Amino acid sequence: MRTYRHILVALTMLGIVGFSTAAKAEDPGITVEIRSIAADKQGEGFDSKLSDLKSKLEKVFDDYTRFEQLTSVEFELTPHQTKSVTLPEGSQISVTYHGPADDLLKIGLEISDKLSTTLRASPGSTFFQAGLDYRSGILILAITVDK
Repeated sequence: MRTYRHILVALTMLGIVGFSTAAKAEDPGITVEIRSIAADKQGEGFDSKLSDLKSKLEKVFDDYTRFEQLTSVEFELTPHQTKSVTLPEGSQISVTYHGPADDLLKIGLEISDKLSTTLRASPGSTFFQAGLDYRSGILILAITVDK
């Protein structure tokens, strides 16, 4: 009888541990913000909407002297969900959240037929995707992902 009780207690504890592990493993998803930025070598100026990115933009894109935020879109994604957004120059960007990867977030990006990649980003980080021609310069995408 005593052995049966120990087995029952052990199974109950395993059930509680299993339940709490499953609850922790549930991923509520992420928030994604995509800011479209026109960068140009003609003229000078920096859009005040981009003040939080000013030092990074000037460092990474030091050939450009004018930065203007064109659009800002924010949305939520659950694991394995994809959201598409039309960019100012007409192409589509699709973002897929593949779930966590250790302490990072695994993100898939597709821009029409121009780019298809998967990357890992720290929660709260902003990364840039650039290279699309726009007006007399380029279109920079500042993509921020967070839990």
